[in-house]
Amino acid sequence: MFRVLDLTRLYPGGVATRILADLGFDVIKVEDTESGDYLREISPMLFEWLNAGKRSIAINLKTGEGRELFYRLVRNSHVVIEGFRPGVTKRLGIDYETLKNVNERIVYCSINGYGENGPYSGLPNHDINTVGIAGLLDPDLFSDGVSRPLTVQVADVGSALLCVIGVLSLLLRGVGGRVEVSMMEAALLFNTLNMAMTYEGTEPTLTGKYPFYNVYRCRDGYITIGAIETKFWQGLCRALNREDLINRQFDKGAIDELSREFSKYTVTEALRLLWSHDVPAAPVNSIKNLGKDPQLIARGGFNEREFLNPLRINGAKLRGQGKAPKLGENTVEILMEIGLSHDEISKLAELGVIVK
Repeated sequence: MFRVLDLTRLYPGGVATRILADLGFDVIKVEDTESGDYLREISPMLFEWLNAGKRSIAINLKTGEGRELFYRLVRNSHVVIEGFRPGVTKRLGIDYETLKNVNERIVYCSINGYGENGPYSGLPNHDINTVGIAGLLDPDLFSDGVSRPLTVQVADVGSALLCVIGVLSLLLRGVGGRVEVSMMEAALLFNTLNMAMTYEGTEPTLTGKYPFYNVYRCRDGYITIGAIETKFWQGLCRALNREDLINRQFDKGAIDELSREFSKYTVTEALRLLWSHDVPAAPVNSIKNLGKDPQLIARGGFNEREFLNPLRINGAKLRGQGKAPKLGENTVEILMEIGLSHDEISKLAELGVIVK
């Protein structure tokens, strides 16, 4: 079994290591001896979702004894993942250059905001900052020309997925090495289509500015339309008995025309009609009602044990194992696994090097 030492807090690293845990990796959260991962307080439910199946060891890495314990763990591990600002791991003595001398085959992944060099490198950041730099909040992308926050954290989750890909690539090759993922550059990946169209001199079209790719209100809710291809747009127009709109796929004024048409139907009625004409359409679910969607139900239900890792392997969904750990809950068992005695562990606890 591959062992991962998870030095991260909050979202990106938590997603990455949860996926690895579901894939069968032994993930150990290496937490500080004071507060640990403060996601426990910010969102207990999200902490539980992201950390199910992991173990926790609490070590004070600012002490020489704590670093030595960590080095012993590194010798018995395969992967280290950290999410500190650039420069912090070097100050702590747990950077890749140091750890590869402890274990030359260690796979080391850093997740940071802006990358390890450049004028923004050491600045604090969250998802909104990195997606802004990556152009996802460009006012020209919004139908009213006003920039606004995204409602989801694409840089957080995107960097987590890239972390997993980078780690697995080195493990598959059987070599150690260092992976670096910046949230800013992960966000750029999500902006690829808009960037290509802009640089080609055309306006990005999948932004809600055009009638064929938009959200429409029905009498009792909302639906989405993704009639990008000509055949789908034609099917949409025929379904609504509005063949006069067939040549207006890129006419922004047609949005009002379609809005009036859809206001005549309930969501169920509109979808039944559109699907009968093979139009890409779907309901807009509220978060509270996700568990009632028939497609989600058909795919095996909707619960936190499964949706965080949508992979299916040999037809089976991956399931989280166990609960999220309390701070330092597994300190004793992990230290015993690397050869420490009860007396040694008790002494380290008395010195404040660990919390058990």
